Amino acid sequence: MQQLFEKFLRTYEARLKPSTWRDYRSILACHLSHFSSFDELNRDLEEYLAGLEISGKRRNNILSCARSFATWARRREIWNGRLHKVPRFPHRPRKTKPLSPEEADLIMRFSPQPYKWFFQVSILTGMRTGEALGLRWEDFDLKRRVIYIRRTLTGGKISAPKTLAGEREIPLFRPVWEIYEKRRRANIRNCEWFFYSTYRGVLSLAAIRRTWKAFLGAFEMEPRPLYATRHTFASLAVAAGEDPLWIAQVMGHARPDQLLLRYASYLEGVKNDGEKFLNLLIGKPSFMRVVD
Repeated sequence: MQQLFEKFLRTYEARLKPSTWRDYRSILACHLSHFSSFDELNRDLEEYLAGLEISGKRRNNILSCARSFATWARRREIWNGRLHKVPRFPHRPRKTKPLSPEEADLIMRFSPQPYKWFFQVSILTGMRTGEALGLRWEDFDLKRRVIYIRRTLTGGKISAPKTLAGEREIPLFRPVWEIYEKRRRANIRNCEWFFYSTYRGVLSLAAIRRTWKAFLGAFEMEPRPLYATRHTFASLAVAAGEDPLWIAQVMGHARPDQLLLRYASYLEGVKNDGEKFLNLLIGKPSFMRVVD
């Protein structure tokens, strides 16, 4: 089976995101390697997954990899069995709580350089982490005042954005333009990457995450993954009353309803729900007179 694992990974390396490919490799080594044949895998996988003390999401990831592996083997006529339809395991998605306006302001003002610029750009644009790391100087159009999102950098490998809608243009806001000018003047080695490192080609994602975690801990903020910068942009933009279609385009969502379904539940405490309705229906002055 080990030789088949390696052939399968080589075949799928070009069609999977680097992070997904690494996850498949881990699943094959840690889980599917327990099965000596495809027939055994097909027969005992569901029971094996049910006995693991892991989340439903992780079980489904393993199941998805096993299905791909078995389908690949059938297509290559390595295995002629009939793949059982194992239902997906239920799981409760874990919400990533966005930063409050006050927390976002603290991070953008007081986090250490050069990571401060990375956090600022991520919060102000809603870019995915890999998209921000993949920025090059050529992606900035100063005349049109836009940034072109053309690639993502994950695990040291360059790939296309996550979705078709992910390849997009986003506004070059003045604060981001000021960061661009500061980094351009400091780029004495003419590095092609926007978030370049003094000692290597691009900033280390591991170092960015360590700095992020340390800063949240120092200011006693609730722990969150680095991806919370994207949630923060979406939530605060919706709370500020920006056009959902514009927000979806900036973030690379194919449809604006995805934005509302994903981020509407994060707005508690950020926006005053019902205030506009009362003002429109009875007017704020008349409402205050009734209270008096």
